Amino acid sequence: MTCYALDTSVVLRLLVGTPADQAQKALDFLEDCYSKGVVVLVSDLVILETWHALRHHYQVPVAEAAESILEFLSSEMITPTGHALSVLQEYPGSGPGLPDRLLRNDYLDHASTILTFDKKFARLPDMKNL
Repeated sequence: MTCYALDTSVVLRLLVGTPADQAQKALDFLEDCYSKGVVVLVSDLVILETWHALRHHYQVPVAEAAESILEFLSSEMITPTGHALSVLQEYPGSGPGLPDRLLRNDYLDHASTILTFDKKFARLPDMKNL
């Protein structure tokens, strides 16, 4: 079975729509894959890079960036490979940020407690302020 994985540059084109020709090419590709039943993957690392680019290069506010990525990951055309979708579904837009929350969920696949010096991060379940 054919399967594709998207790079951050493709995800950003889909989310910001520029350059327009690349955004349209990416959308056409996704729609073609969807119509043919081809799986298109997006990793948590790509989501983190996308988050960083939206927030720092495009100055997208936290709530708007979170909603945009959540809507993207919720699309039937996309298959998330990690925790980003579930983390964004529960993300309140304040407190520990998306990167910390993704890191936490990744670690909880392998550890029962995560140690930190970040007091805000330590407020989440299964965290311990060292």
